[in-house]
Amino acid sequence: MKRLLAALLMLVVANSYAQNWTYEKDKDVTNMKATVQLLNDGEMAVLNPDGNPSGRYISEQLPKEYKVEGLRVTINGYTGKIPPYVRMMGSPLYITKIWISKAEKKKYKLSKCKYTFKG
Repeated sequence: MKRLLAALLMLVVANSYAQNWTYEKDKDVTNMKATVQLLNDGEMAVLNPDGNPSGRYISEQLPKEYKVEGLRVTINGYTGKIPPYVRMMGSPLYITKIWISKAEKKKYKLSKCKYTFKG
């Protein structure tokens, strides 16, 4: 029960910060390859970058159809600094473009290969 409440609290904090993007910009991300991982019984999706097994990113912009366990994506965007005394499931990530290969689209039966957002 405590784990569930803690996870819910982290999700609420992450959502409130990510929706308004109040984070200080940290660094640009270009052509970062990552794998989608679902946490909390599929309630939250994180992006695990290749070559950095301990790194995780969260983004409210991840398209709903891309919230699939094991989906391989490529991302452009920028990261934000986590405010002091705030715990999050991953570093905040503002996505400007996210795309998948045609093979991934076919494998997971997705409708779009690429999404672009205003940066």
